[in-house]
Amino acid sequence: MKIRLASLKDGHNRWQESVSPDELDLEPSVYRHDVTIDLTADKRLGKVAVTISARSVGNFVCDRCGEDFQKELGGDCSVVFVQRDRPLPDEMPGDDMRSFLVGQDELDVTAEVLDALLLSVPMKLLCSEDCRGLCPGCGANLNLEPCRCPVHIDDH
Repeated sequence: MKIRLASLKDGHNRWQESVSPDELDLEPSVYRHDVTIDLTADKRLGKVAVTISARSVGNFVCDRCGEDFQKELGGDCSVVFVQRDRPLPDEMPGDDMRSFLVGQDELDVTAEVLDALLLSVPMKLLCSEDCRGLCPGCGANLNLEPCRCPVHIDDH
């Protein structure tokens, strides 16, 4: 995703875009809905501060019960672009501070959009906070049916 520098006025700029997941090279089996991106760019002499908010819906498999579910995702990220004669030697997309060169037409914020969205995916994916999971004995999905394990005499 690129921001055209010529389209920015000095000072505060804000807009919203909706892009397809394939434009961001997101996994098509997980991301089937468009990504809504709110952008704020504050353009000053030799500097552009960009704040990004990315939102979408992901398709996942629950880590406890194995059922498919959808989850709304969203996060924020920011980057400051500083005008320089040449980029810094260790500079990478996704850094908090990046360079743009004199005469450069666009700022690429794709890495920041991806960071905002992908870092909002929880490490443990649950269909609901109270998911009961699968019975380790009979494999029943305890959200949908009771356990089918036979009662043992030794169980109290």
